Amino acid sequence: MTKMNVAFNTDDNMGQNKSVLAKLLAQENITIVQKKMETAAFDLKTRTLYCPIWEAMDGDMYDLLMGHEVGHALDTPQEGWHDAIDKANKMGISKSILNIVEDARIEKRQKRRYPGLARPMLRAYKQLNDRDFFGIKKLSDLSKLNLADRLNLHFKLGAFNAIPFSEQERQIVVEI
Repeated sequence: MTKMNVAFNTDDNMGQNKSVLAKLLAQENITIVQKKMETAAFDLKTRTLYCPIWEAMDGDMYDLLMGHEVGHALDTPQEGWHDAIDKANKMGISKSILNIVEDARIEKRQKRRYPGLARPMLRAYKQLNDRDFFGIKKLSDLSKLNLADRLNLHFKLGAFNAIPFSEQERQIVVEI
């Protein structure tokens, strides 16, 4: 799956305010780093949330990115996470599948924990879909994507795109 080129914005007033909010939501003094990068991330070991600075980032986009990564801070265990990835790799399960399942899990928990995040996250995913962030608009048949990519798209953009799954794959979606 390809990603779009990302333009960056240097106006970070909103980012500074959202950083304070992220620390409050995380319920700990996590480190927030905002810089030019393609996507957000959370380092479980150093307790650092990395938030990209993109062009035209509004409050909804910050809420999505920070809310998602705070979910990792709260719910992705440092102990055992890397062991689980190693174990999955030995079983022939891609690390990306584990990441997709974990992302779906933490986002669902965040929306339940902080109901006010649900709508901004949905609006931000709509923006990403409209911008073709995930590079799917030029694809004529989403069923040709591998299962991991389709799962990722379903849990992030399923409200805006009908992601095709076989009956057997649909069972996996339900389990996730």
